[in-house]
Parts: sequence; C-alpha cells; structure tokens
Amino acid sequence: MTRWRYGWLFPLVLAVCLGGLSAWLGRISQVDVEETALNPNEPQYSMTGISGKRFDEQGRLKESLGAETAWQLPKSDDVTFEKPELAMYNGGKLLYTVNSNEAHYNTENRKVQFQNNVVLTKNADAQRPAGILKTNSLTIDTQTETAETQDAVEYQYGDSHGTANGLVYDHKKGFLNLPSRVKAIIYDPKNL
Repeated sequence: MTRWRYGWLFPLVLAVCLGGLSAWLGRISQVDVEETALNPNEPQYSMTGISGKRFDEQGRLKESLGAETAWQLPKSDDVTFEKPELAMYNGGKLLYTVNSNEAHYNTENRKVQFQNNVVLTKNADAQRPAGILKTNSLTIDTQTETAETQDAVEYQYGDSHGTANGLVYDHKKGFLNLPSRVKAIIYDPKNL
C-alpha cells in the first residue's frame, strides 16, 4: 500500500513545485509599463531637409513635396511645413509648383493649406498659357487638382493680368473664377 502512495505523491509534489516556480518567475520578471501622454503643444516628431514623391499607376512622377522642416503634433492629422514647395505633375510633365513660407498638409483629406507669401507658378501646355499667382493663403486639393482662396490675389495668366479678392482654379477643367473685386486686363489668345 505504501508503494501506491508514492506513485501519485511524486507527480503531485512535482506539479506544486513547478507551479510555485512558475508563479515566482512570473512575479520577478513582470515589467510595469507606464504610459505617458505626449504634450499636445510639442511636436510628436520633426524632420529637416525633407523631400517626398508620389507616383501614378504607370510609375510616373505625380507629386513632389519638399520643405526645410516639418513636424506633427500628437493626435493631429495636420503636418506643418516651413518653406514648402509642392510640384504637381501629369503624365510625368510638370503642371505647376506652389511655394510659401508655411503650409499645413492634412493626411486625411490630402489638402495643403499654403500660408504667407504664396506663389503658384503654372507652366504653359498645349491648351493653356503659363500663369503665376501671388496671394497670402491658398488651399490646394491634390486629389481634384483645384486651388482656392478668399484672400486678395495678384495674377498673370498668359498676357492677361490683374487683381481680385478670392480665386477658384480647376486645372482639369481649365477654369479660373475670380469672384470679387476684379481689376484685370484680359487678352484672349485665340483673337491675337
């Protein structure tokens, strides 16, 4: 009968010892992780001398964005750029460039809000003349290839030039709308 007791006693003692050893090892090797909230007024990350490019489905350059510095605040969809330059391409050919002192790029809607000394330069193509636009702020929608502002603008589009309050430009349609206080000299290139 004593032999039967020892047959089940050894596995029981071994299981209790291994359970105790496992609990002790778990307790001494436990790492306490303390989550620290980031300061919402300080950048989560920052970069200097940045340059990024996006390509179309055929592998041709579609957009490029460069800036002296960039940063993003915690829990924000906006990336802030200092001295940015955005270039938009179609089929690998340069459509226009935009530069300013500061810009904010929203990662959700892919719109860029340029601010302070904004200059948009559009190259001439087969259908449209070259153009240049100067304003204090300009919102570019990179998806729809549109630009708009409510601020005063100074522009030159081919031989035409002038000023206005506000602007809406749709590159795909070749549509330029100057909604208010327009002072312009407009030349129709078809009649020259």
